[in-house]
Amino acid sequence: MSTDEKEITIQEEIDLIKQKLEEQDKLSKEYLALLQRSQADFINYKNRIEKETKDILFIESSNIFCEFLSYRDILLDAIGKEPDKKLKETLTHLLISYDNILKRFNLEKIEVIGKDFDHKTSDCVSKLEIKDENQNNKVIAVIENGYLQNNKLIKPAKVVVGIYVQEKNLNGDIK
Repeated sequence: MSTDEKEITIQEEIDLIKQKLEEQDKLSKEYLALLQRSQADFINYKNRIEKETKDILFIESSNIFCEFLSYRDILLDAIGKEPDKKLKETLTHLLISYDNILKRFNLEKIEVIGKDFDHKTSDCVSKLEIKDENQNNKVIAVIENGYLQNNKLIKPAKVVVGIYVQEKNLNGDIK
């Protein structure tokens, strides 16, 4: 074999090796991209599962707290109706303990009385006609207190909302 033929053969082998390297490089880039997509999919999946788990825990704990809060309302009602001073004092201490438990779980009562009705935090159970225009669409009474936990609604307040009605005289004219 001549030197020229040896050079051609060596060149062909080099070209063949380069071609195989390019194919392997292309294949490794495809595998890398696949791995990166899989990793991103897994991270997204993990984040979604964590969020769903937190949401489920919040919903379930909210249900438990709502049951717990209904007993607080009963206790409040009992304190208001109890004529015996000693028993009333005992119930009041029980209410204080109850409220301390609520604070430990970051539950706070929604203050709605005298404020504009907000359908996001309150349910209107009744409307009452009022003569004061400034009280229109304001909460004028609370039937059941509403509560937030860490600024998330767990129980909406049940309220009475004032609706302004203009007075009419005997002729049907608005005063």
